Amino acid sequence: MPTITMPGALLALSSPSHAEEADSTVDAIARPEAGHIPWCWPVWQQRTMLSSTPLSATVNEDTPSAWKSPEVNQAVLTFARNFWAVDDAAQVDYIKKDRSDNDNQGRQHWLDYCHANWSNWKISSTVDAVLAERGLDPYSVMKRLKVANLPDLATSQVALAYSGIAEALFGPESLTEDGIALKEPVRRFLDALMAHCIRTWLKDVDGLTKILTRYGDQESLKQLSEQQETLSDLLQGLGIEVKGGSKYRLPKPLRQALSFLATQQDITLLTASIHDQLRLCDPNAMPDEPIPEFDPDAPTNCDFQWTEGVEEYNGMSEDDIWTILGLPEKKIPFFNLSQDPYGDCDPWTEDGQTWLKENGEPLALRWHQLVGLVKMVKNAFCGRPILLMDEVGLGKTIQVTALIAVLSFYREFYTMHRRFPGKIAADRWRSDSPNIPNFPVMLVIPANLVAQFTSELHRFLQRGTFDVLPYLATWSSRRTWWEDIWSQSKQAEGRRIIITTPKALESDCDRIFEANNLTPTKHPRRKANYTMDVSSTAYGRDFLLGLVDEAHNYRNIKKAYWAIFCLRFLCHAMVAMTATPITSRPLVSNHMANIIMGTVKGDADLDVPSLYRNQMLTWISIIRERFTGIVIRRTIWSVDNHGARISGLAPFQEHNLLVKLYSHEVENLERIAKDLVEEGGSRAAKFASGSWKKDPSRKLDILAQVICWHQEYDGRPPLCVLNDALVVSSADPEAPTGITDSMPCDKIIVYCAFPSSYTQVLKVLELNHISTLQIHGKLSTSARTDIIAQFKSSKRNGPRVLLISNDSLWSATDEGQLIGRIYRPPQPKTVHVYRIVAADTQDVFLNNISFSKAAILDAFTGATPSLRTYQLVTP
Repeated sequence: MPTITMPGALLALSSPSHAEEADSTVDAIARPEAGHIPWCWPVWQQRTMLSSTPLSATVNEDTPSAWKSPEVNQAVLTFARNFWAVDDAAQVDYIKKDRSDNDNQGRQHWLDYCHANWSNWKISSTVDAVLAERGLDPYSVMKRLKVANLPDLATSQVALAYSGIAEALFGPESLTEDGIALKEPVRRFLDALMAHCIRTWLKDVDGLTKILTRYGDQESLKQLSEQQETLSDLLQGLGIEVKGGSKYRLPKPLRQALSFLATQQDITLLTASIHDQLRLCDPNAMPDEPIPEFDPDAPTNCDFQWTEGVEEYNGMSEDDIWTILGLPEKKIPFFNLSQDPYGDCDPWTEDGQTWLKENGEPLALRWHQLVGLVKMVKNAFCGRPILLMDEVGLGKTIQVTALIAVLSFYREFYTMHRRFPGKIAADRWRSDSPNIPNFPVMLVIPANLVAQFTSELHRFLQRGTFDVLPYLATWSSRRTWWEDIWSQSKQAEGRRIIITTPKALESDCDRIFEANNLTPTKHPRRKANYTMDVSSTAYGRDFLLGLVDEAHNYRNIKKAYWAIFCLRFLCHAMVAMTATPITSRPLVSNHMANIIMGTVKGDADLDVPSLYRNQMLTWISIIRERFTGIVIRRTIWSVDNHGARISGLAPFQEHNLLVKLYSHEVENLERIAKDLVEEGGSRAAKFASGSWKKDPSRKLDILAQVICWHQEYDGRPPLCVLNDALVVSSADPEAPTGITDSMPCDKIIVYCAFPSSYTQVLKVLELNHISTLQIHGKLSTSARTDIIAQFKSSKRNGPRVLLISNDSLWSATDEGQLIGRIYRPPQPKTVHVYRIVAADTQDVFLNNISFSKAAILDAFTGATPSLRTYQLVTP
């Protein structure tokens, strides 16, 4: 049966016979069309930017510009009245453009008006959004009904979304008084609108291709591929080749993850290997030598003066820890035996497997990593969380990956032996569950670290042991992820690792929960659509582990906080990771306050009372007590059971270069400081500009000299400042540089406090013929990755300096984070850390972590009066 066009449907809806009572008697008399629907409804008025119907007998501000002449306006009205006079069936033909009658002029003007404004009114996009929200878009309909072709209007059951579409387009006035049913003219309009939408979908071959491709129906894809060249990225990711290439590509991380899914053959072979290993782990076997007593259920006797959170293991050897874990082979189940320590090859690829067999280095956990693993396993069995706060470079990722592998192995072990191995685990997982549940693992990782974390999982875990599935983007763009992607994995759910991002989790949380920031400890209220939508979110299932990286980002009560808050209720165990303790400016300012106040009062050793300090000491005692037993915090200075540094690295060398600024720089700073004190900072910027050649910077000159010195030869001795000039710290400046062909060439990372100074820094380095790469916050993740790869692979003639932005260093923890980026295994070289500090300026305060109190005081008292005043008033 033919259906009416949309201009005809809108004109039929606008019929005076459907008019509603005007708001007042004055309106009814002065404006007879005041009650004409839908033009009198506020939501439609806002959409069309009209306050009344354009079909008015009198020309007014809402009359379309092309109808302003009385003759044209009358022609349109005559056509409309004749259209309304015929029945519904006749209206289908009467609105047609090629119909020949006396209403041609009026008809053409109405059609032109509708066509010119339809896209501006965003009707189609509104319909698409409501259908997608209700799960009644074409893809969902075909998926639900398991059909290869889009069904008709009745079979699609899109009428279930009519009320939502009506409210979105017209507002609540489109419903009956009880708010349950649609008004009949509106229902007929929506019938025509949905028929039009389905015709549009069917005509759009590319759109249909996209639907079928995402739907993954192989038969439909085969038929469609004969008509045009396209591919299903889903099938392509699974290794199923279809003729042609796809222009509707799934996100790259998802395509890669699908290509790495374990096959049934992989799982079968792995299962046989696991059973062999399980038989080797005799639960009744005794160690050759006694190990220290270890009771996982014993209370933690702690005076809250703990430092690293793992003191109870300090006297244990690696053999002791392996015995506690119940792993006599002294290796982590499901882990690769070898690795590429630089992460250049992927062990989950064929090329990577070949490379590792020929060039791989042994992969094994170090003592402190085993200790961290034992602690996390113990807390998991006790139902306690872990805050893993090891410094950068100590291997947090390998520890949590080992936790995933060990718990999975324990589950298999219990199935065979009806108990857990070793001495750390009890006879039961929890009181309500004897064995570890077969639930997946959820990893919450910052978006820019997803690729890196996935690469680390591939580096540590054997191919085929786990499936790693990225859960990215927003709910609306992947609401069928659990049906389409999750179902593709053949692994048991306990062998699936989901990697998501804070934003993706926020989207799911916001979809079904309504949080109240005023009650941060109360679970958010469920929204009305919770029951319908929860299964399409991450909150619709349980997880064995919830692993949250960069946990410090969730301390503020915002969407990200609530996303993690709701997730932890679904996780049997939680591990939060961070290497960046929150910078506490008041703690740093405490030291600075002593210096400043002492200088003002003439007593540098004066102990200034601090209400903040007293309060913080009280609260720190309480916090330490509450966090006892759940924090692991090791630094690069921590030692193992033999007293050796756990980092396995030689100490890095620090060099503080205290230099005096050029005279013009001192004068410039004096003017800026005076301006800031007297008139505020708005005018200070005008003093900060200038040509480099005319106004050079002493600090940048020193930076260029240091870089040039170390780039000329590898392994050169460090520089120091003597009589305000750079000199070689070695007694013999001509000593051999120790260059070896087997070692990579020396490289330099420059941390720049303010990205706005990048231009100046780069210009100075360029003038000194120093090839430089740079990373800043505006770069995309892929661009950043490419730059880092270029820097890592760069040889002597390539760029060996990397410029990275970083905030001012207000605490030692911040600086430790920076140093840890390069002072970490497998770094074989001595790391030199330079701090270029301008004497008599605030630089000395920002670098107080590297200078003695007396040195800072000397530098401070040598500053100019205005600089001292500015420092005193700076918060």
